[in-house]
Amino acid sequence: MKAATSDRILLADAVAELIEALHQKYPGIRTKPIPPVEDEDFTIEIEVPSQFSLEEVELESHKECIRLEDKYDIYMLPLVTRKAE
Repeated sequence: MKAATSDRILLADAVAELIEALHQKYPGIRTKPIPPVEDEDFTIEIEVPSQFSLEEVELESHKECIRLEDKYDIYMLPLVTRKAE
């Protein structure tokens, strides 16, 4: 039971770090968890306002997820979409 709690804490820390890093780089984005895709531990939808390049945010999101995967051994998938305005 303790391992499951530890895994949830690691996941929460990784997700918090991801969201903070993305909001620092791209103010105005919106993030929300969505059901995990395939074998990922966590999937997050990132809605990007029109002032940011969708491709740039997607690339940076993947880089940040890879960094956090190395740090926490947690697998996260960012799904980047254009924010409806």
